[in-house]
Amino acid sequence: MLLVAMAVAPAARADAHPESGPELDAAGTTLYADQGRLEIKGARLAGVHVIWRSGVKTGEDGCLAPSAGPNGKGETCGLTVPRDLAPDASFTWTVTTGAQAGPGPARAPEPLRPARIVLDRLLAATATVDLTGGVGRLAVAHPEAVAAVDCAPARCEPEEAAILVRALSVAATSLTLRIRLAPRYFIARGDALDGTTTRTIPILHCAAAIVSGPPLRRVEATKMILKVDGRCGGEPRELRWTVNGELAAIERVERVDGATYLQLGVGDVEDAQVTVTATRPEPDGSVVAVARVQVAVAPQPRAILELPGFGKIPFIPTNRDALLRSAPVGDHAHLVPLPVEGAYLVRAEGRLSRVRGEESAGGFVALRFGYRLDTLPPAFAATDLAILTEPLQRPVREASVPVSLATSTAGTAALLELLCAGRSGRVRAIAQGEKTSIPFAERDSCRLVIHRERFKTEDGTQDVTVEVNVTKLDDSSRADAHLSERMVLRAGTQPRVFWIHGMRAPFDRLTVRVSHMVDEAHDVGGSELYVNLPAAQWSVVVGEGHFRFYATAAIPTGLFRMTAPSDVLTLNFGALSRLTWLDREGHEGLVGLELGAMGIGLAATPGFPRTLAILGGLGVGVPIGNRGEPSQASVNLHAWIAYELRDDFPLNAKDPASPLASHWSFLFGPSITIGNVGTDL
Repeated sequence: MLLVAMAVAPAARADAHPESGPELDAAGTTLYADQGRLEIKGARLAGVHVIWRSGVKTGEDGCLAPSAGPNGKGETCGLTVPRDLAPDASFTWTVTTGAQAGPGPARAPEPLRPARIVLDRLLAATATVDLTGGVGRLAVAHPEAVAAVDCAPARCEPEEAAILVRALSVAATSLTLRIRLAPRYFIARGDALDGTTTRTIPILHCAAAIVSGPPLRRVEATKMILKVDGRCGGEPRELRWTVNGELAAIERVERVDGATYLQLGVGDVEDAQVTVTATRPEPDGSVVAVARVQVAVAPQPRAILELPGFGKIPFIPTNRDALLRSAPVGDHAHLVPLPVEGAYLVRAEGRLSRVRGEESAGGFVALRFGYRLDTLPPAFAATDLAILTEPLQRPVREASVPVSLATSTAGTAALLELLCAGRSGRVRAIAQGEKTSIPFAERDSCRLVIHRERFKTEDGTQDVTVEVNVTKLDDSSRADAHLSERMVLRAGTQPRVFWIHGMRAPFDRLTVRVSHMVDEAHDVGGSELYVNLPAAQWSVVVGEGHFRFYATAAIPTGLFRMTAPSDVLTLNFGALSRLTWLDREGHEGLVGLELGAMGIGLAATPGFPRTLAILGGLGVGVPIGNRGEPSQASVNLHAWIAYELRDDFPLNAKDPASPLASHWSFLFGPSITIGNVGTDL
C-alpha cells in the first residue's frame, strides 16, 4: 500500500547545476505501488540515487544504466522500492560522488515527489459482499487512494482499509461500485491510466465455510463438508452448488446447533484451489454463498498387516483375520481401511481394524483407505472425505500357521494319535515322548490317526513329514520297515488312518515322528520356526518280557579247573542254557544262571583226561554282535560247579596210594558264545 505524501520538489534544478549534472523531470516521476517500482525521467540520470524513508525504515536504489526516453528525448530509469511502503513514505534523491561533474561540493539530497501513483488493483479479484450481519464490508488494498464511492441504490462509505455497504436490499444479488480516486492516483488498464474504476461485486446473504479441511489433490471420491448459516440453509437442495465451475451433487444434509451442514460429492480435484459456489436456479442465477480453500497434497497411506502371536505378514490371509495398523496422516486425521468387493473384507473393533481376504479371492490387491477427520460433527464422523489407495500390491492367499502337533493341552483334543492294542487286546493311545511296551502278538495293531476333523480352517494347510522307523534290539534299522512320506493336510470331515507294519522280532522298537516341513514363503513365521518345531514323536517297544531263557553254544578258552588236579583246560566246547532278566527294551541282564553240558579238556592236558561235564552256575555275558538274534555272539565269564562223567583216576599216577580225583569240580574262565535260541518269560 503505497499512497505517498511528500514534500514538493522543484521542477528542475538546472539553474543550480548546469548541464554537467543530472536533471530530473518531477512531472515524469511515476510510482507503481503494487509493482514495487519507481520510474524517473530526466537527463544524465546515471549515478542518481533515490532514498526512501517510512518511519524507522529506510532504503535506496541507484540508476546505473538509464534507457533512452520516447522518441529519443531524455532518459528513463526504473528503481526498485518495497511493495508495502506506508502512505507517509518520503523520497529524496542525490548523486553519487563518482557521477558529480566539475569542482564544487557534493550535491545535498533533494526531495522527490512522484507526480503519479499507479495502482494495479483496489479490491481483491474474488471480492464479495457478505450481508449476513446486515452490513457488508469490502476490504480495500489502498484506502488512501479512495476519494469517493458511489454504489446506488445502496449506501457506501469509505473507512479505514475498507468500504462499508449499508441499506442494501435483501433481494439484491450483486452490487456495482464506482470508485473515484484521489489526485495523483490512477488505475492501470493496460497502457492507459484511469482516475475512476467500476466493479460489480456478488452479494452473499449467508456465510459458508468448508469445515472438512483442505480437499486432497488427485484422489478418488473427494467429498467436502460445508457449514452454512441457518438463514440460507433452509432449502439447500433448491440451490445449485458448483465446485470450480463444475456441478456438485448434494449427498447429505444435516442440521446441527442451528447451522446446516452439507456433504458435497466433488470427485477428483486437480486445481490448487477449490471455490464452492451456491447460486439460485435459473433464470435468477444469483450467487448466494461462496467458500474457498486451498487444496492439499494427499498423504501416502502406509500400513502393516500382522497376525497376533506371529508378527508381520506381507499378504492378506483368506482363512483368518489379520490386524491392520496404518501410519498417522496428520493432526485430527486418520485412515480407515475400506473393503474391496471380491478381494477382502474389513471388520472394525474400535480403533483397530481386522482384514480378511474373501475365500474365493486370489491374485494381488492394493489396500484402500477412507480419509476421515476427527473435528467434524458426529453426524459426519464416519464420512470418507477421500479414498486413498496404497501403492503396494499385496497377494491374497491362505495363511498357513504351523500348529502344535504335540500332546493335546487342557480343553483341546490331540490332532495326532498313535493307537496300539495292549495286553487285553484293547486299543489305547500311546503317549508322546514316552517309551511304551506292547505285547509282541499285537505288533500289527498300531496305526497313526490324523484327526483332520480337529484341524481349524484358520490354520491353513499343514505341510508335514511322517517318518516311521523300526530298529532291532541291537539298534540297527530294519531297512524294509523305514518310511518317510511328505503330505499336505487341511481341515476335513474324516480322519486319516495309516497302519504301521515292519516289526518282526520281539523288542523291535517302533519310532513314529511327525514334523512340519517349514517353508518361509508359505508358512507364517517360517524363518523363526526352525528354532522350535512343533513336532510329535512316539516310541513303542514290541515286547513285554521280563526274563529271557535261551540256549547257546559255548566255546570256553583257557577254562581254569580250580579243584585238584587244577590246570588250564585249553579247548572246551558245549551247550548252555541261560536264564537272565530283561530290561524294558529287551536288553539282557549282565549276570545269568547257566546250566549245560560241555566237553572239557578236549586238547591234551597232562594229568587230566578228556571228559564230558554237566555244569551249572553263574555267567556274566556281554553281547558283541547280532543282539537278540539267533546268531547273537557274546563274550562271557563263567563260574561253574561241574560233575565230570569220566572214569576214576588217581591224583598222582606215580603213587599207587594216591587218592582218586573227585568227579566234582569248580570251573572258572572266559568263553565265546554263539546263538540265542529261546523265549521271553
